[in-house]
Amino acid sequence: MKNLVQIDLGEIQNTCFVVMPFSPVYQSEYDSIIKPALTELNIKCIRGDEIYSKQRIMDDIWASIRSCRFVLAELTGRNPNVLYEIGLAHAIGKPVIIITRNGEDVPFDLKDLRYLFYDVNDPYWGESLKKGIQSLVQKVIENPDLEKYLESITKPKPIEYPELSKKTQKAKFAKNIPDISGNWIGSFNLDTYHGVTINIIQNGANLSANAVITCNGGKTVVQQIMVGTMDEKKATLRGVNYSYVERGNSKNYNLDFFELNEFESNLIVGHVFDEQDKNDKGEIRLTRNMI
Repeated sequence: MKNLVQIDLGEIQNTCFVVMPFSPVYQSEYDSIIKPALTELNIKCIRGDEIYSKQRIMDDIWASIRSCRFVLAELTGRNPNVLYEIGLAHAIGKPVIIITRNGEDVPFDLKDLRYLFYDVNDPYWGESLKKGIQSLVQKVIENPDLEKYLESITKPKPIEYPELSKKTQKAKFAKNIPDISGNWIGSFNLDTYHGVTINIIQNGANLSANAVITCNGGKTVVQQIMVGTMDEKKATLRGVNYSYVERGNSKNYNLDFFELNEFESNLIVGHVFDEQDKNDKGEIRLTRNMI
């Protein structure tokens, strides 16, 4: 006699349940990359902190995992909640797409699964990650059992999936959003002069950038990867990663947050804030580099 446990998946929806650490770094990734990537494929993103409707958070999370088409997991940092929710998805045969910026964060027992690695030191990492996610999603939709991880999970009858529109959606944004893509040079003053060279990549309302900050009289040079969004009145860029090109006597560098609100064809003006404590670092002025 077989011992069986029955789990009611309910009605499957065209949703992706996203599991990831809750921090400003990953919030930018979620808003600027993951969500637009899935929206274009007519898949609705759901994250645990967006659906609290019951007293126990796990009730909402468990219901969302059961009803989604697949799970997307950001494994960078080996967050225990992320690992637990991957386990829940695998236990019911739900496809899981794993992304990480550090291959060492993929545990041994998940190493034989395919995962999408992205390098935030690549100035085009945002667009590369978006395309990689969309490619894996298409494969999961075409073959929902492709990523099934555990044996002995059976389905009494085929799962009915809702029809998914094949028409690609583009993220909606105002037609009069300025085009600020390209190379810019400028500065801001925080006690001392900080030179800025930044390459901005714009995809509609979504921004990604590679910024080089020079300070301490040129002795310290920091490369910073940034992501953000834009509308017709304001652009924001948030630092998500930095590395020293030249360290000088700098002990550490706090990531920057650019809030830009004046745009001309060859000039951008705004303010720089400390991403961590939001202190104003001063006005930033950028001019388009024509070279």
